[in-house]
Amino acid sequence: MEHKIEDLAMRGLRLLKECEKPFLKEWSIFKKELKAWQNELVIDFEQMIVFGFHHLGRPAIESSNDFILSLVLKWQKRHPEFVDDFDAIFLVSAIENLFHKVLKKRNASFLEHQAVQVFFTRILDKVLRTQQLEYQDDKWLRTMLGLRTVPSNWLAVIRHDKSQFKVSKVVCADKTKTNEQIITMCEGLHADRPEDLSIALSRLLSPGQEQLQIITVPCVTETLMLCVKEHGETVTKEQKDMLRKMYLKQMKLNHLESELEWKDATLLFQQRLIHSQSATDAVKMITQGLVDYLPFTRCALFIYSPGEHSGVGVHAHNVTTGSVQHIKESIAEFPLLTKYLKHFSHSKPIFIENASDIFPEKYVREYSLKSVVVLPIYVPAENKLIGLALLDRGENQAFTVNNQTLTALIKFGQYGGELLHQYYEDAVQLYGVQRTLLTIREREVLKLIAEGASINEAAENLHLSSYTVRDYISAIIQKLDAKNRTDAAVKALKMRLIQ
Repeated sequence: MEHKIEDLAMRGLRLLKECEKPFLKEWSIFKKELKAWQNELVIDFEQMIVFGFHHLGRPAIESSNDFILSLVLKWQKRHPEFVDDFDAIFLVSAIENLFHKVLKKRNASFLEHQAVQVFFTRILDKVLRTQQLEYQDDKWLRTMLGLRTVPSNWLAVIRHDKSQFKVSKVVCADKTKTNEQIITMCEGLHADRPEDLSIALSRLLSPGQEQLQIITVPCVTETLMLCVKEHGETVTKEQKDMLRKMYLKQMKLNHLESELEWKDATLLFQQRLIHSQSATDAVKMITQGLVDYLPFTRCALFIYSPGEHSGVGVHAHNVTTGSVQHIKESIAEFPLLTKYLKHFSHSKPIFIENASDIFPEKYVREYSLKSVVVLPIYVPAENKLIGLALLDRGENQAFTVNNQTLTALIKFGQYGGELLHQYYEDAVQLYGVQRTLLTIREREVLKLIAEGASINEAAENLHLSSYTVRDYISAIIQKLDAKNRTDAAVKALKMRLIQ
């Protein structure tokens, strides 16, 4: 099994090299869209892309993992300190989507698309593996604390996040009576230097005690800080190495478990989508799957109408108050959402800590919204946004989203987009998106074109200039996302916009 998947990943690598020139052209366009967003990160990624293509030109690449490892090592040299990878994951996914777009133009096979997908999935695994796990296992940390090797009063896990050091976890020995409020206070500490955190933790966790021996154990992206029970006791390098190896081993096990969870979730979601046989099935499968396999309670799905630049509610799961099917809103009514809309075209989910910052107060009240995730329902091969899903964890519930969930969300949005795209025209018709999609005059123009009239004949029939008719046709093609006026006429007939 592994041999076949590795062969597929290596095939993906070869495809990347073959697509270098058209990809770089698409990347230059994409960069313009991101001009005002995380410029330093985009520059870093561009340098990594140049390095990657240069490395692909070498003849001796023995495995996809070797190539990915070279990318990871290069990245770690540029960013030796731990940083939040939320945006990095998005950019990796955006780059994958650009390759799919190039492959689509080459009429690549389904297996070739999958080869590229396998390669980028492995990259995401590596990115996630370098991250701090959001939830540490208290039981395991307490086991480490109770070891006779280095008897300690307390243990703290320190993260280096951008320019600051932060205390992410504190556990105390059983015999140490420490107020839970003090521990909570400690877990909120941050400072410019780890030495300052050492002093603060000592004063809070060991008040009144002097000459404490505090040791630190670096662990890749984190540092363990221990208060040794006996001040005069010597802690050797071998003892520190043992603690480091134990901690890293547990981190790896926790990561593998988490990695399997998000991969299992995406597999189960795909299996559910396979059973869809209509537009009605598709919207139900997507909304229910997002709740059943991800840490969310409620989901509302909207079809995006590019012509009107609006979203139309089509289905909701576990929403007991009101119906989303009466909702139709212009994206222009959501200034902050409009700001991020260009990123939707590359499938980036948006986490909104406070829904009232973006959504109208009437919806916040009616649906008791607090924290919300906006997920693009996106078709990578078509580079096309066709819907949005709103997700939360129940009425007035605040929450955060970790990077494993983010990775799964990106994949769920793409799989959902591929399914909904098959039934898009039926869904548009079924849920009434087309009711005001075209103006009366646009329908009149398109009806004549569908009947075989030329632009001049349509202009004469409607007492308009040929230039005006051309403008109408351009607007129609854009609204229907059609290739030309013939394609627009065919789509309009299928959607029953014209008879």
